[in-house]
Amino acid sequence: MNPKLRKRCTPSCKIIVGYVIAASLWIFFGDWVLFSLWPDKSAVFQLGLIKGWGFVLFTSLVLFFLLQKNTQLLFKAQLAETANHLLPLSIDKIFSATPVIVYALDYRDGAATLTWVSNNIERILGYRVEAALAPDWWQRHLHPEDRQRAEEAGTRFLSATGGSREYRFRRNDGGYLYVKDELQLIEETPHSRVFIGVWTDLSDNHRAQLEVEDYAARVEDAMYNTINMIAELTELRDSYTAGHEARVGELAAAIAAEMGYDSEYQQGLRIAGLLHDVGKIGIPSEILTKPARLTSAEYELIKTHAENSFLLLKDIEFPWPIAAVAHQHHERLDGSGYPQGLRGDQIIMEARILAIADVVESMSSHRPYRAAIGLELALEEIEQNAGTLYDARAAAACLRLFRALDYQIPQADKPNDFFYQIQASRSVREPIS
Repeated sequence: MNPKLRKRCTPSCKIIVGYVIAASLWIFFGDWVLFSLWPDKSAVFQLGLIKGWGFVLFTSLVLFFLLQKNTQLLFKAQLAETANHLLPLSIDKIFSATPVIVYALDYRDGAATLTWVSNNIERILGYRVEAALAPDWWQRHLHPEDRQRAEEAGTRFLSATGGSREYRFRRNDGGYLYVKDELQLIEETPHSRVFIGVWTDLSDNHRAQLEVEDYAARVEDAMYNTINMIAELTELRDSYTAGHEARVGELAAAIAAEMGYDSEYQQGLRIAGLLHDVGKIGIPSEILTKPARLTSAEYELIKTHAENSFLLLKDIEFPWPIAAVAHQHHERLDGSGYPQGLRGDQIIMEARILAIADVVESMSSHRPYRAAIGLELALEEIEQNAGTLYDARAAAACLRLFRALDYQIPQADKPNDFFYQIQASRSVREPIS
């Protein structure tokens, strides 16, 4: 075939040419083959009819499949042509109706360039597309407090395959949105990397989160104020031990910190310290403030404060086992304590820690019926009975605090002097980052 004709011949043309050649060979050589094989003319005539009908059937099937294929190709071509016509128009309409901004970045030679941004940026942020494509536009409109963090995260993402970050971004009217910025690598060449990014407005979610956190903070403040009030009411009945509860809580928290417990655990011990003697409110003040040694009967009455504390606290839902600590802070590992005579692991760790803090603070402080015994004798008491009366690990932490770290028992006249420490120890709430 002529080379020029071969170039012009489509796949369909080639099929037709091949079909004509095959049909011609079938017609011209079919009868010759039949006469050669069957000399009987009547038989050849019958076979010729069969051959003819077979040829008609074969060509009909071929034409049917060709027409079906051609129809499918025409339909696909029409769809493609329609899509090519509508796609440029549809992209703008699609993005104008979506709540997210899509953009493209080209990263080369250590610098990122915004090469395309969806047209809904004007509706969401108030900037025209041309303004957004200007150099350093993104950096200029980051919130000053978020700029360094957002830029450092961007540098990491551009060196990897992308990532997600959240920051505040200034709208054209001067207000700020909380934006989630997600970046994804889509193409890489020896000289550049192309990323597709999406900005999602999280402002409504952030406002809702702040409202929830503000409500939680107010509830938490109310809880701490209530705890503080209860502790002060308890100490009004025993002015000689004012500040005891708060000092025990602080010392217990310090021991827990030395043992490696986290700030939340320490917080629970501060609260437990403030409330561990709340049951004394049911004991006559003349016994609590008696300037002489207590009788056996009076001492037995004093001992009921642990059970009373538990009864008062057991139905209050704290994040920590406050009621159990108050119930068990006079228990001892060998079972010699009160009110239940618990032994070993039957006593929760918080109560074991608070028990040591309670003993050290009590022996170090003045009481109506005796002068202060002194810190050194208090530490000797803990050291000599570690593992017998007191938890060995908590005792060791307490001794390290005073002997190696020069810890000083905080001084205060009432629980409120320590209330600010409880508030300061709460986790700081930061904006979305």
